[in-house]
Amino acid sequence: MSCLQTVEAMTDASEGALMGWRKVRYRVHITICPYCRAHRRQVETTIDTVKGLPPPTVDESARSEAIGAFLRKHSV
Repeated sequence: MSCLQTVEAMTDASEGALMGWRKVRYRVHITICPYCRAHRRQVETTIDTVKGLPPPTVDESARSEAIGAFLRKHSV
């Protein structure tokens, strides 16, 4: 498994969705590749950081304007 394939499989791995040989190849690659292990740690740190942030607040008028603009652009 290449580094690119490993990075693409990280989400599935974190959700327990890797199966069979793909799971085996992912685990082998993570074991031997320090760069992919570092990348995985960075992704995990980013996720943990974002989870710790308070939910965003949006001004109601800005929300209404954004929805209106979206609907105007995507109306048939």
